[in-house]
Formats: sequence, structure tokens, C-alpha cells
Amino acid sequence: MIAGRRVGVFAAMSLDGHLAEPNDGLDFLASVQREDEDYGYMAFANRVQGYVVGRRTFDVVTELCGGQYPHVGKWPIYVVTSAASDRSDMDGVTFGCLDNLPSWLEANTPETSGDGLVWCDGGGQLISALSDQIDEWTLSVVPTLLGAGIPLFRDGRPSVRLQTVGAASYDSGLIQLRYTLAP
Repeated sequence: MIAGRRVGVFAAMSLDGHLAEPNDGLDFLASVQREDEDYGYMAFANRVQGYVVGRRTFDVVTELCGGQYPHVGKWPIYVVTSAASDRSDMDGVTFGCLDNLPSWLEANTPETSGDGLVWCDGGGQLISALSDQIDEWTLSVVPTLLGAGIPLFRDGRPSVRLQTVGAASYDSGLIQLRYTLAP
């Protein structure tokens, strides 16, 4: 755990464990999108007190959203990057280094209160780097095998034991799994 912070993941992935298609596309998510179903996103988002995202994910989503990252102004945003040249803060966004990530997050993200949390939104490199620091996981599995793409988990991460706290299935075929760190 990162002192004074609860860290959570809320992510969708293909059945074979990919967050995105090889070209960073998210078209596979369309098969489960429903106008009247948010799969618990708003309940999760209402608990967010800080938001951590990898630089590549930040850039891809910014481009998909017409040049404006959608969460700017909602929460403090922390973009994690490995390139020193990519660390130029902008309004509402702080850039930090992937090296010594837990200590950087402890020094820069807000302490969480109540059931609040810092949302770790990926990509896979960031989630893998923090996998033993994440307090709760909400993983939505889309019934699609992509065969290739951006993996949720990278090899070489620490082994982490989790405890199942819930599972739900939806008419769309999506299965949602919820875990916390095992005691």
C-alpha cells in the first residue's frame, strides 16, 4: 500500500487480457456498450480523489477526445512517464517519473479519506508497476479474444494475492470481477 492512499483500478479488458487493440483502438468495447448501463463506473468515479495514468494512455485518450483529456478539472491528474522530456506540467496535470513510482505517488498524490481512492487507469505498464500497491480491482471482461494488443499485465511484476469481493454478469455478456488485497 501507498501510505495514506487507497489505490483502485477500474478497467475493461478482452477475455485474453488486453486493454486495447494493437493500434491502441478500443473498438472491441462497442459490443458491450449500452445506453442505460455504466457497469458501476459512476459509483466508482464518485469515490475518486486523484487520478494516475501512464503517458501513452494519456496521449491516446487525449487524441480520441479531440485534444482535451476528459478528466482534467474533475480530479488532480498525475501522468507517469519514463522519458525526462515528457515531464512538463500543464493546467490540472502533473507529470512524474516511472522510476521510484510508489514514493513519487506518496509525495505527490492527495491522501484519500473515507472510501475515496486514487484511480490507477493504466496502461498495462503502470498497472503492472503498481500491482502490489493496488488496494482494489474492478475488472470488466469483454467476451472477445483480441489475439494481440496492449496487455493489462506485464511479465516481471510481483506476485500478489487477492480476495474476491464480487462478481456480476450482464446481458451484454460482460463479466465484472472485483477484488481487494488479501489480508
